Amino acid sequence: MREILEMLSDTGTADVHGVINEVLAKKVEEAARPKRCFRDLITLNTDLLNKSGDVVRVPLRETLTATEIAEHATVDPSTLTYGTSCTLRPTEFATGVRISQQAIERGVNILTGCTREIGESLAQCEDIEIRTALNEGTISIYGGDATSTASLEAGDRLTPELFTRAILRVRQSDFEPTDCVIGAEQQYSLSTYPQFSDAAMWGGTDVLKTGYVPQYMGVKIHTSGNIEKEHGGISTAVPYSTCYMIDGPRACALAIKRNPTINRAYKVLERKHEIVGSMDFDAGLLNSDAVVKIVVSND
Repeated sequence: MREILEMLSDTGTADVHGVINEVLAKKVEEAARPKRCFRDLITLNTDLLNKSGDVVRVPLRETLTATEIAEHATVDPSTLTYGTSCTLRPTEFATGVRISQQAIERGVNILTGCTREIGESLAQCEDIEIRTALNEGTISIYGGDATSTASLEAGDRLTPELFTRAILRVRQSDFEPTDCVIGAEQQYSLSTYPQFSDAAMWGGTDVLKTGYVPQYMGVKIHTSGNIEKEHGGISTAVPYSTCYMIDGPRACALAIKRNPTINRAYKVLERKHEIVGSMDFDAGLLNSDAVVKIVVSND
């Protein structure tokens, strides 16, 4: 209520409904921010943010070759076209809730919980869309001796050696790995190795204090609940996850046309409040070789 009164005073407007929606939208964004994982790792495009238009093109990396040239000779330039860009078309993603007037009247602090849930839901949706784009990458490596998901076995976990091999595969494509997104099971697996849990070997007590391995071999490690998890393997029942070693800015792009917004309505006859949160965005793969998918067992 204090924020609403302050905004009404600052703007000099009497549009209470609009101000309430704006305050709630800020609360949704605050809830979404810590739940996002991928956005801060990749290219973020805001060319269409709050503007007209429905398409944005993000340039891909071009491989240019420099050659020796004689005096007065003409340089033969490379031609860049729309074909050397990633086309993104932001679309709307939304979620909503209904709250009974009785719940509000009985003093239940349900509105705060709903705005948090809406923010976390939109953040999860955004992460999954980026993950889907990264899954279009063409390079995969597997835990243990597996060569595909069908040959995975229990115990084919993420190891420091496999992590290092993923770094190599990115570099072999002339990209530089910046980040690796893993799941809780992989974070646990790495933390069991002495180079992370042994303070003397690691050179610090970060892992022991936080329970997380923050980086390895110069690559930042991020733990997300939104990586892809499936069942397969030799027994068709091995739970496994797909992790992502990426050259973030060159691997994927996210185009945002509209940040999270809130729309509210009150149905008088039903005595219900309806709240809808939505945003417009799209994610796309920039360079397939800038992504290495690490497929490992969770057991």
